[in-house]
Amino acid sequence: MSEQPKTRKPRLWFRLLLILLLLAAIAGGLALQKYLQIQQKIAQGSQTPPPISVTVATAEAAEWQQRVHAIGSLVAFQGVDVTTEVSGVITAINFDSGQRIEAGTLLVELDNRTETANLEAAQARLASDSSQYQRLLKLKDQKFVTTNDVDTQAALVDIAEAEVRVAEVALAKKRIYAPFSGKLGIRQIDLGEYVAPSDNIVTLLSLERLYLDFTLPEANFNDLVNDQVVAFRVRSYPERVFNARVEAWNPQLDVNTRNVAIRALVANKDGLLAPGMFADISLFSQRRKAVITVPETAVFYNIYGEAAYVLETEPGSGETVEPGYRLAARQIHVLYRRDGIAGVSSGLDAADLVVTSGQLKLYPSLRVSIVDDVSDYRSTLQ
Repeated sequence: MSEQPKTRKPRLWFRLLLILLLLAAIAGGLALQKYLQIQQKIAQGSQTPPPISVTVATAEAAEWQQRVHAIGSLVAFQGVDVTTEVSGVITAINFDSGQRIEAGTLLVELDNRTETANLEAAQARLASDSSQYQRLLKLKDQKFVTTNDVDTQAALVDIAEAEVRVAEVALAKKRIYAPFSGKLGIRQIDLGEYVAPSDNIVTLLSLERLYLDFTLPEANFNDLVNDQVVAFRVRSYPERVFNARVEAWNPQLDVNTRNVAIRALVANKDGLLAPGMFADISLFSQRRKAVITVPETAVFYNIYGEAAYVLETEPGSGETVEPGYRLAARQIHVLYRRDGIAGVSSGLDAADLVVTSGQLKLYPSLRVSIVDDVSDYRSTLQ
């Protein structure tokens, strides 16, 4: 029986080599594909993206007159609690509560019988001493009395005259008059009542003019001048604005609060205002400061605070080439916002072009183009 030849199997190393070659071919293909993708992206990135369209406004130079706010109270131009210097029983009341009176009006009379009797006695003594003095003068001419006797009697006449004046003053104190014109408050006494010194009879206020008293911080000490107009509101008339004029202020600040006390004068002929009313005050500072004004929408916030995007001309732009712009973010300090306008004290210059919308999608150095120049934004606010 003859033997069949044996089949030879490939060696192990040959099979491993085939596998490695296959893996290398696959890896090379993937690497080539990735390389081509990268080159394509690089080619796409080298193309300049089109500029972003933005709206802008032109920053303008202006002067800012700061508005200062304060609170204060209305005070009577003249006010007093009418009292008596001497005690006594009220015998006559010549006024009604709430009555308007003129200066010198007799308000109250006290029992004056004792003072009247004292005045009559003093007048009688004066008459007697004066008569005796006249007789001594005649006797002196006849050499019947000495000069010393005449001088002694003259002194007695002077004393009697002084006693009459004292009695007249005591009697006058039993009548109480209005010290100035004004409006009376509620009567605090009744007929026949006994009153003592310092007892309140009635309150008298002069209301045709009022004082407006308020304070301002030390930083506003130089914001005031005489006759400066002060606008204020009161809760009784929330829709109405009243005016006052600064009359005076303390030259020294309060050592505890560092505030300066100010007094303004208010005309109140119509009688709408009353002492004790709370006033919400607004006045313009007399100091003016140079600012740059921009639309309020041009201001945005970043991690450093308030900022604005300003357009800067790209290098190479000129008269023969359409201007190109890039964004620059500038930190600014806003002093005030009013009627859609922001006043900036630093960070911007006059004639700067500032972006007025869409700041959230923008970033520094971004190329932009102007689509709507709203440099006349002030007219749009009117």
